Amino acid sequence: MTPTLTIRAAHANDAPALAAIRNLPKVRHGTLAIPFSRLADTESYIAKLGANSHLLVAEQNAIITGSASLDRYTGRRAHVGHIGVMVADAHHGQGIGTALLTALLDLADHWLGLTRLELTVFADNSRAIALYHRLGFVQEGHLRDYALRDGALADSLSMARLRPPITR
Repeated sequence: MTPTLTIRAAHANDAPALAAIRNLPKVRHGTLAIPFSRLADTESYIAKLGANSHLLVAEQNAIITGSASLDRYTGRRAHVGHIGVMVADAHHGQGIGTALLTALLDLADHWLGLTRLELTVFADNSRAIALYHRLGFVQEGHLRDYALRDGALADSLSMARLRPPITR
């Protein structure tokens, strides 16, 4: 039987699963997470989500397999959002990242009217970069020594997806 994938808004009771995913080696390697992420920090993050922050989870047969966030900026950058994605190590390559990002793009395009989405991705994360390219993101910059990862400084790419403003 093929597992059913559901994308939905995160709930407070998803915090234990999300904290566990954040502590996985491949997730930590591909994100800015540090080892030993605390459950209390994830609970606090979910509790403090405001009107301009959206957190989605991917769920397969009642198991959280990933999440994606969209944070809308305010003021003169209210047309812009920043996204982040994480997929549990055992579920890489199963279309979960694509499903999460597709849901975020729909939210950004059809409900929030955002015209620019931004992200950063480690320069050696070829699978994620390929996914972002497939969904319309382009590289805008190369950030040298962007973050400390496993004892060494790692480069990152700045990517964005632009779409025309909504007109009548």
